[in-house]
Amino acid sequence: MPYALLSGLRQHGWKGGYLALAVFVFKRLWMPMEILPGIRLTNWREAANYLDNFVLNELRQPEVEKLIRETEGEVIEAGVNVGITTRWWLALNPAVHVIGLDMMQESLDYTGKCIGALNQSSRWHPVVGAVGDSAGQMTVTFDDPLEGTNSLDNLQGGIQRTVEVNTVDAYLQRAPLRRPLLFKLDIEGHAAAALRGASRLLQTVRWVVVEIHHEEELSQSAALLTEKGFGLRHFHGRTMWWARLD
Repeated sequence: MPYALLSGLRQHGWKGGYLALAVFVFKRLWMPMEILPGIRLTNWREAANYLDNFVLNELRQPEVEKLIRETEGEVIEAGVNVGITTRWWLALNPAVHVIGLDMMQESLDYTGKCIGALNQSSRWHPVVGAVGDSAGQMTVTFDDPLEGTNSLDNLQGGIQRTVEVNTVDAYLQRAPLRRPLLFKLDIEGHAAAALRGASRLLQTVRWVVVEIHHEEELSQSAALLTEKGFGLRHFHGRTMWWARLD
């Protein structure tokens, strides 16, 4: 809490301080706010996502943002949730598209509604399904489809749903992909399986960012990305940023 509060104040003044208190103390966002161009926070769930990924710098990387600002292409996001990072990447460059992969249709619908309000729907390409290293189906258990920690491993919850599982490469055949700039993975411990199913994408994408949830995911993801010709450029908190070396 103290670090988040100080970081929020340093980055956004009173808005950042209010945001940290809303997330950690009150667990409620009373006053919607536009915190960055293209990012309007309207509820506690969005505020918590923004605080984690932006105020605490889990998903800010200057080299990557420079690339996205200056280059036409696509960001592939596995694990969309409420779409805060999707909205940010779309705001950085009107020539950038985002392909969003998420096993929860509600997450894609929620993000699509927010993007539609910004008149950016033509650059948003949602694909519903869980990512892995082979094709099939799985039953997921959850309470809230917009909960950011929903996972294929969840065993408790009041709702069950059968979801498609497929490789990233297979899903990307359903979306426009010409110049992949960034592949973002935040899928609650299953990044290594997703990377095994993304061999074609990893031949061309410039950057990969992986949010780590346990040591096995860390070691396996690092080995796979090293083998595919990526080098670790930055490691902050739970997040590893990998750049193509060639």
